[in-house]
Amino acid sequence: MKRQYIKSGRRAVPVLIAAACTVTLLAGCTDTTAPEEETLSDVIPVEAQMPAAGTLTLKNEFVGTVSPEESVYVIPMVTAEVLGTDISVGDTVTAGQELCKLDTEAAELQLASAQAQYNSAAAGVQAAEVGYEIAQAQYDNAVAQLDVQNEQTQRQKDLTMYQMQMQIDGINDGIDDINEQLYQLEEDREDAKDQRDDLNRARGKANEYVKQAQAAYQATAAAYGYEKAQREYQAALALVTGMESGQIEHDDAALAAAKADLEAKRTALEEIKEKLKPYEEAVQAAQSAASQTSAAYEQAKAGIESIDEGKEKLEDSLSDTYKTKEQTETVKNLTEAQLNIDTQAVQDISKRTAALGVDSAAAQVNSAKVGAAGAKVGIDSAEYQLDMYTLTAPIDGVIEAVNVKAHDFASPQSPAFVISNKNTMTVTFGVSEGIRGTLRVGQKIQVDRNGKLYDAVITEIGSMVDQNTGLFMIKSCVSTPDESLLTGSSVKVTAETYSQADALLIPYDAVYYDDSQPYVYVAENGTAKRKDVETGIFDMDTITVLSGLTTEDTLITSWSANLREGAEVSVRMKTESETDGTESADSENANDVQTADSADADGE
Repeated sequence: MKRQYIKSGRRAVPVLIAAACTVTLLAGCTDTTAPEEETLSDVIPVEAQMPAAGTLTLKNEFVGTVSPEESVYVIPMVTAEVLGTDISVGDTVTAGQELCKLDTEAAELQLASAQAQYNSAAAGVQAAEVGYEIAQAQYDNAVAQLDVQNEQTQRQKDLTMYQMQMQIDGINDGIDDINEQLYQLEEDREDAKDQRDDLNRARGKANEYVKQAQAAYQATAAAYGYEKAQREYQAALALVTGMESGQIEHDDAALAAAKADLEAKRTALEEIKEKLKPYEEAVQAAQSAASQTSAAYEQAKAGIESIDEGKEKLEDSLSDTYKTKEQTETVKNLTEAQLNIDTQAVQDISKRTAALGVDSAAAQVNSAKVGAAGAKVGIDSAEYQLDMYTLTAPIDGVIEAVNVKAHDFASPQSPAFVISNKNTMTVTFGVSEGIRGTLRVGQKIQVDRNGKLYDAVITEIGSMVDQNTGLFMIKSCVSTPDESLLTGSSVKVTAETYSQADALLIPYDAVYYDDSQPYVYVAENGTAKRKDVETGIFDMDTITVLSGLTTEDTLITSWSANLREGAEVSVRMKTESETDGTESADSENANDVQTADSADADGE
């Protein structure tokens, strides 16, 4: 069904005249000697004009709230004592500017500890590199000796076999060490599993506490009638708003009483909110405890996974060690079998054995370097932590709030500073669903702050109803603000809303109504003819006609008690200056606009 906007008022003059005529006729019936009623003139003089095609645009006014387009909270990343700050509310700061310093004693101790660990790791790297040089020298020496020992004695051969056995024994010792470590990891894993299960049970209890706290809050809110108080406050607010906007008829006493009632309901609502505050804090505390328990549970799970990864690595190392042992035993057997047969082969095997020592030393160097790199990361982390003890401005702007002072403790739980960039200000206002559909991003609007006007542009159209107001929130940008646009201040916003193009524009008073059917009179061949029309939007002077009338029709715009279908009329066409108001393309008055449904309700 097509939705249209029609006039809400009813024409009272014809009704009063008809009532007067009825009284006159009734009075005449009681006087049989009354003279015969005078005959009215047959021709009715009327004024007329030709309907003009054009566009009618309406504007609406809204209440908006001013806020900076960019506002940041400077939150400390650590808890520490504030040494001092020279920043005050209203100061202008630049990005990177120091706001305050915190006590860095703990961070400096952490940095010193990380530096000590790094120094120790660096010393380990040097020791490993010396060991590698020794191993390399030993390898070179072994090669040199093997090159000149073509005529080794049997005792030297037995010594070689003994050394290889020592290597195998060393590998066996390594296998025992790995097995012992695996056994210890398995015990640690069982302990971690027990801890995880305990934390899982604790997590379930914490979640149950959250449910209990939420239920207590909901029960208390219901007991205090929180939702009812909200509805009463919104109803009182709507009443005051309707009176102030002129949509609801009232006198000064009614408006004052409505405002007093609104303030009383607001106070009652705030009192209920204050009573509910402990329950809200209980819910938050329970949720925090549940979050911490869940985090500990996840940490325990991660610990088990870490143990499993370490166990897997040890098992891989054990497998590699068994392979090394198998290879070494194979070399030993081959060496023992061929020692007296192929001297060169024996030398080659000995060289490869010596090379294993070089590779092992090289691995130790790499491992030590990895440890040193990890220690360096610790230093970087400590230095990063140290930087957190100096709070700086992340953006250029004006200080809106300062929540710290010397010798107080700053913490991550609350912002130390609030900075707003006021080069561009945002005005936010709420609209109904119908008006939301008439707005568009990039549309120009006007902002009025105590009589001072600012040009603005719509930047965002909300797609979700605000739960508190029941309206859609619209954001707009004021690119040339000044000191008058204070954060949080209220302004009047004017925006073009409903518009109809390519419609016929006729005088508002030229339309009549038969029940809910609008109609007009046109002059045709000296007689009045009724035409039913479909009307659209309107303002105080002009209404649009969507169908039923053309620009070729001679529209009767004056009123007469005798004007009816078929009445003879004498037409005086209005001049162009007399019809300028009707043919205007735009209108700035939307106070009389309402839906057809609301108009019918007024009629009833």
